Amino acid sequence: MTEVKKRNELSIFEELRLKPDDFQSEVPKIEDLEEIDDVYYHYNKKLKKNTYWILTDSGWKQVNEYKVGLDDDDEDYQFNAPKESILKKYKSDVKVYIEEKGKDMDYVTWWVEDKNGELIQVNTAKEGKGGIEFKIKSWLRNKAIEVVGLEIRSMKKKAYEYSKDELMSMIEIEENKMIKKGGWKALRMAALSTLGLSWLPFI
Repeated sequence: MTEVKKRNELSIFEELRLKPDDFQSEVPKIEDLEEIDDVYYHYNKKLKKNTYWILTDSGWKQVNEYKVGLDDDDEDYQFNAPKESILKKYKSDVKVYIEEKGKDMDYVTWWVEDKNGELIQVNTAKEGKGGIEFKIKSWLRNKAIEVVGLEIRSMKKKAYEYSKDELMSMIEIEENKMIKKGGWKALRMAALSTLGLSWLPFI
């Protein structure tokens, strides 16, 4: 038996997990993040959801939960702002990181701290190593590895009896089964719940 074959299941599967270093985006320091503390909200009965607002020099402006302005062709855009008296202060655990200051606008990303103390990016740059999509795909990969490991043990075999490509193929089959069975939306919710972030809105 070769030295490679003597490796245990844990070390073999560890190589097949998704790793943050496989991605390029940098995660900021938590002390460099800024609070979102000037957004207000109002429940819109017609839309059956909250609408979000900030006070500008020209009056109330509609934004989303992350303080990004809505265009007038957005499906949630409201041409008339609600009365100030019915607006409530919006509290969010999401924080802003200024990536680069621009002449007309700043380039920012949005982050939240999960229950493990790790920062996760919640805006559209989802493939970064701190991104929501990476966290969800990593969770899915780990679940599939658990299933494959159990199947191998149930057949009274060892992980080292399979090549890396064979194991990866088995894992991908399980991932596809999970997506097909529960749907991607349900898997996202399960992953976010595990991370303590089930309250996050999908964007």
